[in-house]
Amino acid sequence: MSSVGFPAAKYGDGVPARAAKARIRSVDDRSPAHVAGLKAGEVILAVDGLPLTDVVDWLWLSDEDEIELELEGGKNVILTRDYGEPWGIDFDDVLFDGIRICRNNCMFCFMTMLPKGMRAPLYLRDDDYRLSFLQGNFVTLTNMDEYDVARVIEQHLSPLHVSLHSVNPEVRRQLMGRNHARGPEVLEELLAAGITVHAQIVAVPGVNDDEDLKETLDWIERRPAILSVGIVPYGYTKYAKLQRSFSAEEAHAVLERLMTYQKRARTATGETRFQPADEWFLRAGHTIPEAEYYGDFPQYEDGIGMLRAFIDEWNDLLGGKQELLPVHLRSPGYSHYLITGEAFAPILSELTAATPLNVLAVKNNFFGGNVDVAGLLTAVDVIEQVKEAELPEDAVLVLPEVMFNADGVTLDDRTPADIAHSLQRRVIMVPCSAKGVLETLDIL
Repeated sequence: MSSVGFPAAKYGDGVPARAAKARIRSVDDRSPAHVAGLKAGEVILAVDGLPLTDVVDWLWLSDEDEIELELEGGKNVILTRDYGEPWGIDFDDVLFDGIRICRNNCMFCFMTMLPKGMRAPLYLRDDDYRLSFLQGNFVTLTNMDEYDVARVIEQHLSPLHVSLHSVNPEVRRQLMGRNHARGPEVLEELLAAGITVHAQIVAVPGVNDDEDLKETLDWIERRPAILSVGIVPYGYTKYAKLQRSFSAEEAHAVLERLMTYQKRARTATGETRFQPADEWFLRAGHTIPEAEYYGDFPQYEDGIGMLRAFIDEWNDLLGGKQELLPVHLRSPGYSHYLITGEAFAPILSELTAATPLNVLAVKNNFFGGNVDVAGLLTAVDVIEQVKEAELPEDAVLVLPEVMFNADGVTLDDRTPADIAHSLQRRVIMVPCSAKGVLETLDIL
């Protein structure tokens, strides 16, 4: 453990940091924190005299069997524990000093393609390296200074998830704006210090595809500490300036190019480093690759390989055989409609063909453009298109949980109860996994 610590002296752009608030959400019964008298709502300011900025600092500085906490209000508490025993403290948030905001102006940023008048958090553009480590968020590294870099190296915050997009300075400027240069500089320093990375490229037609994509992939190929790279096609709403993405022929060409890198990586290291997003296969009209193509699915949280994982899990659990279904599912009164986006609907329809389950693809008129995934569906589109579909009176709507945020509301601020009330139908929410769907609907 470092004897120096990393108090929040400043943000990456040099602006003084906001005061950190490590507020306790809960304390486990009979834990060291409970024994010491800590309570929910109290704020920890420092551990052994060193201030906290986030939960990483907490884990770093509290890695002892005895620590002294400075609490808001001038109270000091000493905590002791047995070896390996947790302190028993849960915090309100993983960031105590607020989230670091993106200072780029990326032409593909979804936040800039939203309609006006939506709730404020939807326009928040975060670019926080701590969330990259803790939650797998992709960040550009452009707002990190030497202090931030030193902290990542000292605390070994690895792996990070980095949005790279291009290594060509002029192309990066076109893609990201005037602050583009800092990202590759930081990335090189981190890689040299032993920090590993999962990278991302958002490919924009006519900008960083074709020869620029080759240049970036070559650059990545020479840096083994970049464990994987996900290549995602540009997506846009009807509010975006650029109103086109990749055609079927262009998507096929990208897949052909990536296949070369994929084969070389497997031959050289046995690792699956170069990962095209599922959308490329759908747009090109290709079959989704088998699970071996994705290796250990290093880019799964970026949506890459999710279709294959869902297909395989569904077939493993159900096998597509009608005779495996419980009797109650074969009765005439069973009328469940799985609501999903246009992208996934054909695959889901094929999987459910041997079952009484129905699939209803909902077109995303709210955002328009080429937005076609379930996670960006809104209540207004679901309600309107269910009404137009004239479903049977006993139809039950099965909505994907990914439509709703942690507070249970859609992007247009509606709840499952709102949707059920508007349609006067029963609504069920299901997780976005084959097992989640089948178990929730009592099929397994």
